[in-house]
Amino acid sequence: MTLLTLDEIEKGLDQEFRSLEPMLTGLRLIKGGVSEESLNHAENLFAVAFPDAFRTLIKTYDFGWLTIGPILFCNTGDYLHELWELNTQVRWWGGDTRPANLLMVANSDPYSILLDLKSGWVMAADVEIGWQRATVIAKDFEVYLRGVGTIMLHRNQWRDTSPLGQAVAVDVGALDICYWSQLAK
Repeated sequence: MTLLTLDEIEKGLDQEFRSLEPMLTGLRLIKGGVSEESLNHAENLFAVAFPDAFRTLIKTYDFGWLTIGPILFCNTGDYLHELWELNTQVRWWGGDTRPANLLMVANSDPYSILLDLKSGWVMAADVEIGWQRATVIAKDFEVYLRGVGTIMLHRNQWRDTSPLGQAVAVDVGALDICYWSQLAK
């Protein structure tokens, strides 16, 4: 299987959810992300450099009001502020000091979606088990988003969704197919 492109995901989500607006918003991939200045400010606050794929996508699309399937990026309108809250107030790491190379970038029951700032990998951490046992679910943020979009737009077309989850796991470079198999259900 080939992952859908971002343009295909944008069009597919528009087709499914545009008619529900304005009563239900945040379910579409909409252009108009954060400014370079705001992004630089966020990097300075965190004292990190965001991976290129992550930078590019949050500059291109509005993650401030975005939920794709069960994956919640933000519902306040300000994704960078949400990132700050997730990584300073939520304390997903459970200890005193947040792991310097990891940021929580989204939430999904039961997972915290983590971004490894050094490698660019996207990881899923079951909040009950802890971040130390997080598994790599995508080689970068773009393929993660494409994987989520592909599953959300295609899973109703499959009688048995196991092959869909497995195919997406391979395409995104996941080291664990469990996350993608569950998402495809």
